[in-house]
Amino acid sequence: MKQEEKGDSELFYAFFSLIKPRKSTSSKDEWQSHVLPHSAIAELAPNLWHVTGILPSSTMVPREMVVYKLPDSSLLIHSAIALNEVGMSQLESLGVPKILIVPNRIHRLDAGVYKQRYPQLTIICPAAAKPYVEEVVAVDGIAEEVLPKYDIICHEPAGIRPQELVYELPLPTGKALIFTDILFNLNKLYLQQNSPKGQFTFQWLGASAIGANGFFGMTFLGRQFFLRDRHAYRQWLETLADSIHDLQVISVAHGSPIIADCNQRLREAAARLS
Repeated sequence: MKQEEKGDSELFYAFFSLIKPRKSTSSKDEWQSHVLPHSAIAELAPNLWHVTGILPSSTMVPREMVVYKLPDSSLLIHSAIALNEVGMSQLESLGVPKILIVPNRIHRLDAGVYKQRYPQLTIICPAAAKPYVEEVVAVDGIAEEVLPKYDIICHEPAGIRPQELVYELPLPTGKALIFTDILFNLNKLYLQQNSPKGQFTFQWLGASAIGANGFFGMTFLGRQFFLRDRHAYRQWLETLADSIHDLQVISVAHGSPIIADCNQRLREAAARLS
């Protein structure tokens, strides 16, 4: 990576590291200091759920947490969001939290309080993200080493600066792909429901040109700071679309989950890179 490109990327990451929870006055209310407005837990498919959460600034894109039931009925959590007590009761009714994936160096805001709340929770992350995740919480394992034991495939994106993985989860009815920041799925309804200044967010991300299905693809900022090889990334997305024939769900860290025509939507996202 050129030194200038690396410097730009570090500034981009540094901006997101400025997002902090509200200050707590004691250790007892530290969890509550992380709780921001969020949706109820909603089912995406058998053994798979998601939550939409709001970040401190109303101009920022909402974030998504994914909850997945492992074969032993415990829970895997991707990109943790601290929920209110009703939400946490709902979460625990699904199973015991066992593994938490911190997907990259940006999505680590609530990882530490989850570890405090569930001391037996195993914190994992991609190998490339480990030094940065450990700035906020101890890492117990590397995703590429831990998750295959649960029949979860860790896909390393081609053409992307090393930062995150895409997880292929087996479901009773098919497969799910869990992305983080290298694809967004934004539409006006999602932002109107979850972000008071959604249209500004579209423009800031460079995703203002949307069709009937919204914007599913890599944003302008993503291309600027994450993309190394546009052609390689496009081919990689097309390969995913062609090789996972029973793809039922696509989840991204920012935007609506996709639960229909998933393979075709992946091809559309790839085509945006041409």
